[in-house]
Amino acid sequence: MKMKLLPFVLLFSGSLFAQNLTPRNPVSFDSLPTSLEEFQKAQQSVASTPEGGVATLILAMSIYGKNPTLGNQCLVLSVLSKNRQKSYKPTAVAGEDLGNGDKYLVGQLDKYKMLSNGYWKGADPNNGYTPSQPLTVETFTNPYSGDESTGKIKLFVATRGASSFRPVSVEKDVDGLWRAKEMSSVFVGMMPAK
Repeated sequence: MKMKLLPFVLLFSGSLFAQNLTPRNPVSFDSLPTSLEEFQKAQQSVASTPEGGVATLILAMSIYGKNPTLGNQCLVLSVLSKNRQKSYKPTAVAGEDLGNGDKYLVGQLDKYKMLSNGYWKGADPNNGYTPSQPLTVETFTNPYSGDESTGKIKLFVATRGASSFRPVSVEKDVDGLWRAKEMSSVFVGMMPAK
């Protein structure tokens, strides 16, 4: 009987135990930026750490949920500069836009509306993915995350909308800010809001 209860207990004991995760410093924002300049200011203030780089990506996703044009521009700035492509389209920022693979991922925000708020602390399916205030992103490492002193690390973003936390690989960019290199998992669907 104990063997049958073990998976049930593990499932509800939380993703921390199941994924062997260690918490990082939470990153909070008082509100969503309403301009590219406000977003850049927020990014400058937090993206000097890996968790700040991940939080900047989540912030950009949330902006996209309210304003897709501004959100796309913020997402461009959240992605590692070597992953961007030259562009003169209206979605470009300073002549750069998301690469084709990342553009596909952003399209998932249109398909899965809960993603734009699903990574904030307090947001879960039972409350319609309404985050608590201030807007806070919680990230974690595991034994295989790597060492941030190399300029590369994988963090796991907390969410109540899935059975496990979602990985994002970040790197220190040429300007010293941390940005997303591989982020596909945060664009995967979540449980529907109730």
